[in-house]
Amino acid sequence: MSNQPTDTTPLPLLRQFYAYDRDLPLEVETAPFGSADSQALRMERFEITSSHDERVPGLVLWDPRREGPRPVLLVAHPATLGKGDEYVLSPAHDWIARGAVCVTIDQAGHGERARRPITMEEFTRFPQRRAAMAIQTVVDWMRTLDYVVTRPEIDPRRIGFVGFSMGGMRGAPFVGLDARVGAAVFCISGAAKGRPTDHAERLAQQITDPATFAPLMDRPTLVVAGERDDIVPPDAAQRFYDAMPEPREIAWGAYGHWDFMPQGLAPVWPFLERHLFD
Repeated sequence: MSNQPTDTTPLPLLRQFYAYDRDLPLEVETAPFGSADSQALRMERFEITSSHDERVPGLVLWDPRREGPRPVLLVAHPATLGKGDEYVLSPAHDWIARGAVCVTIDQAGHGERARRPITMEEFTRFPQRRAAMAIQTVVDWMRTLDYVVTRPEIDPRRIGFVGFSMGGMRGAPFVGLDARVGAAVFCISGAAKGRPTDHAERLAQQITDPATFAPLMDRPTLVVAGERDDIVPPDAAQRFYDAMPEPREIAWGAYGHWDFMPQGLAPVWPFLERHLFD
């Protein structure tokens, strides 16, 4: 398979949409987060500066009893949720118990960065705003990675990404463009749904479609897809997977979008363990 995006937009132009100033100061602020009672879990809140002077809040979670730098998993929440939601923290706690450091951020327009609660209808209604937020989030992840690899708990040679729904779709350009990510899992995420007739929607899709960036993912990838998913239909997940080069895997489950948890998580850890922990 050719290691080129599937869309006709030239790769240099696509890269420019997601470019940022590497020497822009991160202006890191950190503070303890949550209860300090547990000896098996340490949580720290951080903020960094990203493009457009956006302040990006995030969490680092790890087991302080484990010695030496550990693999890090960047965990991306789905639409309408945020970094501190149980949807993200529940699997993160399990992976931390198995030896990972987990990092999650509030993606653009979500969590602490949302000016008001966001609904699914509002999220899908405005294509240009959605594309701008997707691009912002990709740069935010790159900036987050610039920060977290400086932390002593983290092994910069073993970086993984796990994205859920929107988190996986926004994460596709990040994984495709940032070679520091060594393995990636995309849960209930997929390619854009066909070619829209609306001009604004079509332009937004050209620069954010996960399938456009899938051919650049020349590292181990796993797509976890629901056979009954009505939000990211099976054909969208399959097209996303088909656009990826080897090594790639796909795991199908008898669930939809809203009942993905917890059964959909079953193939995730074995994949991560094989590629980041062996």
